[in-house]
Amino acid sequence: MASNNKDSQLMIAIKDIIAGSIGGVGQVFTGHPLDTIKVRLQTQPVGNPIYSGTMDCLKKTIAQEGFAGLYKGVASPLVGLSIMNSVMFLAYGQSKTLIQKLSDNPNEPLDLKGLTAAGALAGIAIGFVDAPVDLFKSQMQVQQGDKSQYKSTGDCAKQIWKIGGIRGVFQGLGATLVRDIPANACYFGAYELCREVLASNNNISVNQLSSLQIMAAGGAGGVSYWTLTYPADVVKSTMQTDAIVKSQRKYKNMVDCASKIYKQQGVAGFYKGFTPCFIRSVPANAACFVLYEKARQFMN
Repeated sequence: MASNNKDSQLMIAIKDIIAGSIGGVGQVFTGHPLDTIKVRLQTQPVGNPIYSGTMDCLKKTIAQEGFAGLYKGVASPLVGLSIMNSVMFLAYGQSKTLIQKLSDNPNEPLDLKGLTAAGALAGIAIGFVDAPVDLFKSQMQVQQGDKSQYKSTGDCAKQIWKIGGIRGVFQGLGATLVRDIPANACYFGAYELCREVLASNNNISVNQLSSLQIMAAGGAGGVSYWTLTYPADVVKSTMQTDAIVKSQRKYKNMVDCASKIYKQQGVAGFYKGFTPCFIRSVPANAACFVLYEKARQFMN
């Protein structure tokens, strides 16, 4: 994630935005089918579950809706994740610059602690983009068969805006931030650590890593993101697939949501859908980081 020292801060930011968008597109096409499975497993009825597990959900989705069913709601993350990744890499780059300026040695590269802190700061900015994108996506993903409330992602966004306004669009924002801040600290921390280890073991700089090595580091970042913050994601998904009309919602807030999940399902309730999410985290984030880094290298 290095940049040419001759670049202005504006040019660095523009390159982060463009490369982040490219990485986001790769991440969506690689990971969306398993994300659909994850959301459906997370939000299925407790007393009368529709699916017995990952493979059962996959088979039933394809049987009932075709392969296209796995890409339900893809328009929202395809646009949104491109924007979100632009914000993510831009915020991460700017956070690194800020932390470096405030450090005791502003001319020295940030250590792992500083990079992890930059990831956490980036998570705050990402959360405000992530919340509406995930809301539209999740509402679309849980629609099955003929029971469709929304015709498209755009229709979903319009209906939510019409009913709830700006607050409706940010349904589940608190839970999103609770997930995104520590998750992005883990994400970038693990990615940077893995890059440093791979570079050190091969006696090269991080800028000389091969595509496969970048993918390995990206996969490690993805695994860290989801492994350590998955329970918060379950709460977020449960809240964002709740009714869009406030008076009809099952959950008052994220604390109420978490307590009801625990009361009804125990600790296991916070890990519903973990298997497809874990599997998805490696290829999706490997694709994201290798496309980001290669686009960045091309622009440099």
